[in-house]
Amino acid sequence: MPDAGLFELQQTLAREMPICTAMGIRPVQWIDRRLSMSMPLEPNKNHQYSAFAGSLNALCTIVGWGTVFLLLRDEGRGGNIVIRRSSIRYLRPVREATIIARGLTLDPEGTHFFYELLRSKGVSKIDVAAAIDDAQGTLVSFQGSYVVQ
Repeated sequence: MPDAGLFELQQTLAREMPICTAMGIRPVQWIDRRLSMSMPLEPNKNHQYSAFAGSLNALCTIVGWGTVFLLLRDEGRGGNIVIRRSSIRYLRPVREATIIARGLTLDPEGTHFFYELLRSKGVSKIDVAAAIDDAQGTLVSFQGSYVVQ
């Protein structure tokens, strides 16, 4: 994790959301405003030896939260980030030893609006999507709406 933004995100999660450390959630990559984060299956598995749905939801939620954190950081700002709503679809069991959730490409108009509202009002909102995939396709699909105060 050589990127300073990812290091700062990891430190913030450890301090502000210690459950992320317990779950093994770690930022992996921030490229083109798309965040990838990982967690190990072992502490997050269920009785079916697949990933616990709540852990998958938490991972995807943190990908969205982290995306907003890094968008703010890129702008030299901070803020109180909260999720206001989300939806998730569990399409197939997740059994990889290391689970990677990837943020999907942000809507350019939505990103422009996010920054414009942030600059003019000091508050903003943005929608972030994430997915967990394997070689056969999507395992988990997530949509979250985040607010910055």
